[in-house]
Amino acid sequence: MWTGSLIGYSIRAAAIVGYTVAASSWALCLPPSSAARRLLAAVPGWARTMLRLCGVRVLVEGREHLQQREGPFIYVCNHASLLDIPVLITALPEQLCFLYKKSLERIPFFGWALRRLPYVPITRRLADAQRHIELAVERVQQYGLSPVVFAEGGRSFDGAVRPFKRGVLLLSQRLRRPLVPIAITGTYRLLPPKSLRFRPGVARVRIGQPIELPPELNRKEQHQWLHRLRELIAQWIADMSSSGECDHGQASPRTPHCRASSPPLL
Repeated sequence: MWTGSLIGYSIRAAAIVGYTVAASSWALCLPPSSAARRLLAAVPGWARTMLRLCGVRVLVEGREHLQQREGPFIYVCNHASLLDIPVLITALPEQLCFLYKKSLERIPFFGWALRRLPYVPITRRLADAQRHIELAVERVQQYGLSPVVFAEGGRSFDGAVRPFKRGVLLLSQRLRRPLVPIAITGTYRLLPPKSLRFRPGVARVRIGQPIELPPELNRKEQHQWLHRLRELIAQWIADMSSSGECDHGQASPRTPHCRASSPPLL
């Protein structure tokens, strides 16, 4: 049980470190021929365990929209916390392919295991952008994964949704797969950027309806779509965050934004 004390936090933090080292060591011992698929199968269990150790509960609305058509999809969402990754793994039904900063691979144990997953390490060099897209396409075709794109290009350090980058549109057009907008709230408060002090509480995820992009978009149209996607996700975040009770896991019939709703189409 989470006690809220320094001792309670220390026990959970030690458990997280120990679990990370143990799970990563197991991942590093897997034979290369089966490592990717075995790790993909193990990732949901890892995510649930990490959230349980952090004392985080995930509330999801809009899963029914993913039943409208068969995946894989391209998920586009905001990004404000390291908790976003286990939250999304828990909230979404498909096996996912995250596009992550290559610098994460330098983290002992966790980063070493990350290299063995069929995810896509990205850099900030514009010259590498096309290679990132082609690698994501390869992952989708080989493993049937649904890419997750944090369209801001990194974590928001103040919780606000930053402008979206156009890579998510290029990936969607390259794969000819629909985009699914997703809004995440609560994680910024539970584990802020530049901090390792996590808090217990509720993270909320709203899943939108799949969106088919036109086959061809010029640069102006791309910026229009990016703006509309960003505004939609920012509005959902404002809706879900408008009641402080939601973020503290105290939803009641009098807090309308804690009830499931059907997100609008663009």
